[in-house]
Amino acid sequence: MARHIVVLLGVGGVGKTTFAYRLMGLSIRPTVTLRPGIYRIYVADKEINLIDVPGQYVFEVVQNFARMWSFYVDKAVYMYDVLDYHTLRSLVEIHSGLLDRGIKPFKRLAIVGNKMDLAREFGVQVEADEIAGSLGAQEIYYISALKDDPRQLLKIIL
Repeated sequence: MARHIVVLLGVGGVGKTTFAYRLMGLSIRPTVTLRPGIYRIYVADKEINLIDVPGQYVFEVVQNFARMWSFYVDKAVYMYDVLDYHTLRSLVEIHSGLLDRGIKPFKRLAIVGNKMDLAREFGVQVEADEIAGSLGAQEIYYISALKDDPRQLLKIIL
């Protein structure tokens, strides 16, 4: 069985833990993540270890990931809130912070804009196109971790 490691990175409140819970089929409401959440998901012939890195602010996310990083990551998922431009810009700061520490442990990078259900309701959406190229992201997704079908969400981590 092939094993893959996927890491979720982004500042607090963007929906990383909600995303992980939905993939796991958990219906409990997530709270602020203080320790790394590690979730194991089995899909076909793959074992996916999903790591939810805690941190409310850029320096905390970078520090927490750097502290626990001793493994290779197959895919990094950078997540931001499509209603909040600052959460998108924070992805650039997280990426730079990791590179400054000599950490580029992932083969593939996806950017995920979350909270599309609210974006539709308010008619506002921050697009990730402006930073995708500078981060080397191969994929961009726009989702609602809270409302989208978990089978659709699963495609992001594969």
